[in-house]
Amino acid sequence: EQYPTYDGEGGLGMLAVEETEEETEVELAEVEPAFLRGQTRRGGRDLSPVRIVKNPDGSLQRAAMQQGTLAKERRELRQAQANQLIDSIPKDLNRP
Repeated sequence: EQYPTYDGEGGLGMLAVEETEEETEVELAEVEPAFLRGQTRRGGRDLSPVRIVKNPDGSLQRAAMQQGTLAKERRELRQAQANQLIDSIPKDLNRP
């Protein structure tokens, strides 16, 4: 009674809740905003898209390479510590 979506008798727990769809209306303004004046296609000029250039010597590429190296070093250090812990555990507990 308190929880309308709870099915205590069927043993299924929560019943599925149907989601309702909402209609949304979008209006496009034909007026060019002041901060884009002269920079859009409506301004009379047809601008070409920005070219994407791969720069293997850039700072972002160097940072990515350095991060990969650091991650590998951390992974190797964790593995070495785990191996050291395993080696420090006595193998035969029957010996004094």
